[in-house]
Amino acid sequence: MEITVTFLEECIEYSGPAWSRFTHHQWINAMFAGELSEERFKYWLIQDLPYLGEHIALVAAPKVPPNNPWVSLQKEYERRSTGSRVELRVLNEMKDTDFAQTRWAARPQREAIINFWLRTVYEGTFGDICSAFYVCYSFSRTFGERLKREKTTGLSELQMEWVEQWVDPFYEELRSAAEAGLNEYGSNATDYERSKMLWIFLRATQHQIGTFDAAWNLSDPWPGEGDEIGALAGMPNATEKPHLST
Repeated sequence: MEITVTFLEECIEYSGPAWSRFTHHQWINAMFAGELSEERFKYWLIQDLPYLGEHIALVAAPKVPPNNPWVSLQKEYERRSTGSRVELRVLNEMKDTDFAQTRWAARPQREAIINFWLRTVYEGTFGDICSAFYVCYSFSRTFGERLKREKTTGLSELQMEWVEQWVDPFYEELRSAAEAGLNEYGSNATDYERSKMLWIFLRATQHQIGTFDAAWNLSDPWPGEGDEIGALAGMPNATEKPHLST
């Protein structure tokens, strides 16, 4: 009996050790061991800025085929993100909150993945877009399924609240929509298009690793900014502390 390999499986195989490094990153492993410091956790959380998923992904709407629920799911994601996202509550506790909620507060690794997503949305096909976003949308498995499987305890209240959100069936629907688009376009693409999607998937995985590396190291400085003083270091004209609207 012939075993059919999905294009998603091809993408994961193509990404090689990068995929395992992402799914078993020391930041993630430390969380599930109940050993992730609040400082490292909040560093990643603060850099997971509130505009990332909802605004960028919705721009892709004109490229979404009618059989894929991507658009309706993204609208629901936007509604959830602006009302109950854990990151927003943490940001509201920070000084210079207006600045913290702008793209200018992003550190280099986070800025890189933002620009990668934007470029893919504007230049790519829906298949390319799914290749770029799948890794981020796989958190329902990376975190949600692992939480259910390992029945992790010992996390801080904030960490548990954040990781428990990925058990919500909604996030599995979001992941499934990206997987469906990935497989549909991959199975019907030319060799060149398939090659491009594989590369985009790998680069998305590498970008995601970079965001966790920065949080684990508690450091991701902009060149020339001097001493880094945390996830929100490097505010433009810091001595004047200008008001920056979102």
